[in-house]
Amino acid sequence: MSAQARSGPVGRGVTERVGRVDPLLAWIGFLLVVMAVGFATWIYQVTNGLGVTNLRNTVMWGQYILFFMFFVGLSAGGLIVASAGRLFGVTRFAPIVRLAVLEATVAVMLAAIFLLPDIGRPERLWHLFRYPNLTSPMIWDIAIVTAYFALSVTYVWLYTRADLAAARSPLALGTGDTPAGRERDDRWKDALAWIALPAAVLLHSITAWIFGLQISRGFWYSAIMAPMFVASALVSGVALVIILALILRRFGRLSFDDGLVSFLGGLLAAFISVEAFLVLAEVLTAAYPGVEFEGDPMARMLTGQFAPLFWFEVSVGLALPFFMLARRSWRASPRMVAAAAGIAIVGIYVHRLNLVLNGLSVAPIGLPPGVSIGTAQNGASFAMSHFYVPSLVEWLIVAGVLAGGALLFTLAVRWLPLRPAGH
Repeated sequence: MSAQARSGPVGRGVTERVGRVDPLLAWIGFLLVVMAVGFATWIYQVTNGLGVTNLRNTVMWGQYILFFMFFVGLSAGGLIVASAGRLFGVTRFAPIVRLAVLEATVAVMLAAIFLLPDIGRPERLWHLFRYPNLTSPMIWDIAIVTAYFALSVTYVWLYTRADLAAARSPLALGTGDTPAGRERDDRWKDALAWIALPAAVLLHSITAWIFGLQISRGFWYSAIMAPMFVASALVSGVALVIILALILRRFGRLSFDDGLVSFLGGLLAAFISVEAFLVLAEVLTAAYPGVEFEGDPMARMLTGQFAPLFWFEVSVGLALPFFMLARRSWRASPRMVAAAAGIAIVGIYVHRLNLVLNGLSVAPIGLPPGVSIGTAQNGASFAMSHFYVPSLVEWLIVAGVLAGGALLFTLAVRWLPLRPAGH
């Protein structure tokens, strides 16, 4: 065959098909590369110790714990949406319930994984279970995270196993696609909803008590910490469900009308207003004249080095998305709702960042030379304060964990039936 013949329409078609890259495979390949880089960086950190990060004795909780808190909130918010819709008969949630449960499962798994790089000696992780301190909120949190993960996985299985059985998938574990089987699954879903809703609230409340029960740190020691964490979980969880639902609808994996988007936008605005009220109540109480143990951290947050973070949280993270969602006509636009949801998630992240940095930046000790931060050659350097900025090592490990979560979610969306019957 001549070269001209090979370059004809048929030849060009073959060349185009061979040269075309499947976007899904390209996305999975990218995630695998990021995961590999993150895992290699974690091995480097384990080998050389936490000194390769910017964590110090003053700021011992940083990016890893921040993302742990953040994903606990994302998970709790997702499952609250799913279980509350079933308990209170909000039928318009039906098209996104499976997505919300799946998002909650992946998020709580990532939250647990973020604890690993925060431990300098991960091979001793089993000591937490062998020698638990039952008075420590950290042990309570590990217990509720484990139970919550098992509950979320069971929830996902219950919502999808009948459809998996109809497709003859081995993941159905022998459950048949029969009216009796679906009716039995519905009863189990109703029963688990009564457990899932308080478990989701308890999950984020216990995480809040890790901070709120530290008597030595007045900035954290507050009864309002738990309700504030639950409110922020509702904001971030609902916001993430909105964004994921719109993305999956665009790719044809979900089907729902814009009325649901508008309803979720209004719900998100209500949750944002509750979060804003709790922030105002906390700031007013702590900044009231004469509250000495709260005075310094509140001054740092309102007018000091952390003021840019706080005012960004208030103006951009709370006020802006609320006003974007306050008008019914604006909520009618899915793009507007998605943009407000994304901004709200950023605002909750900044809130978590300010909470950790402001609470740990100044050592709870009144006399110099302060606390050893281990930056000098002989390790004898001391400081009363330390401004923490995550190192490249921390960012690469975080990116690797996030890529792992994105890969798991992608595969689950690809293979699990997210559309309920009739949608």
